[in-house]
Amino acid sequence: MGRNTPSLRMEIEKISEEIRRAEKLMKSEDREIVEDFIRKVKLHIPEGTITSLDPYFLFSMFALLELKKERK
Repeated sequence: MGRNTPSLRMEIEKISEEIRRAEKLMKSEDREIVEDFIRKVKLHIPEGTITSLDPYFLFSMFALLELKKERK
């Protein structure tokens, strides 16, 4: 049987690919930062799978969480 709803992992990967298209216009140091955020967001996928929140919201929330952790 097939899935009707994409998994959060699939949704996060789709969002990441959309962001990577925009990276082509960014400076190299900005691209590195974006790639770092994408890697760190993916670490939080297991936590997000137990929610029914929007994947775009979860991506943003996890990116902000990582930003806050870096600033400490």
